[in-house]
This record gives sequence, C-alpha cells and structure tokens, in this order.
Amino acid sequence: MGYFAKYIEPTPILLPIAILEDFTKPLSLSFRLFGNILADELVVAVLVFLIPLFVPLPIMLLGLFTSAIQALVFATLAAAYIHEALEGHGGEEHEAH
Repeated sequence: MGYFAKYIEPTPILLPIAILEDFTKPLSLSFRLFGNILADELVVAVLVFLIPLFVPLPIMLLGLFTSAIQALVFATLAAAYIHEALEGHGGEEHEAH
C-alpha cells in the first residue's frame, strides 16, 4: 500500500495527474523510438529509390549506429524512471548497509 500512497501524497485531487504521468513516460519513450526508427527507414528508402546501390549502404550502417545510441538512451531513461518509481521503497534497508 505504500507504493500507492505516492499517488495521493500532496492531495488526492492530483490523483488523475499522477496516474497520467505513469502512462506518459513509457508512451513518450515509445514514440521516441518509433520516430527515430521510422526516420531512418524513410531516409534509406528514399536513397535506395534515388541512388540504388552505393549510397544507401553507408547510410544503413549509420542507421545501425544511431539505433544503438537510441537503445542506450531508451535503457538509460527507462532505468531512471524505474529508479524514480522505486525511490521511496527499500530506502531504509539500503541506508542501513
């Protein structure tokens, strides 16, 4: 029950905003990943259409590099959100060690 207390902590009136916040964080991460992957695919598709073979290959390699960076950003933000959600739980045990 201690976890759910954070939803009504300042005042119960803010309950809908606290619930909405829990949905917007993963949704924004999902949109960020989707947008970056879509942009990379569109650039490669246009270059394949315009210049069939030699130019798209380095762009595809660049797409792999940017996808790796996006995966790192996604993992970092997800870990930060998880840490924020768990911040109030188990803190007493962690401080005692």
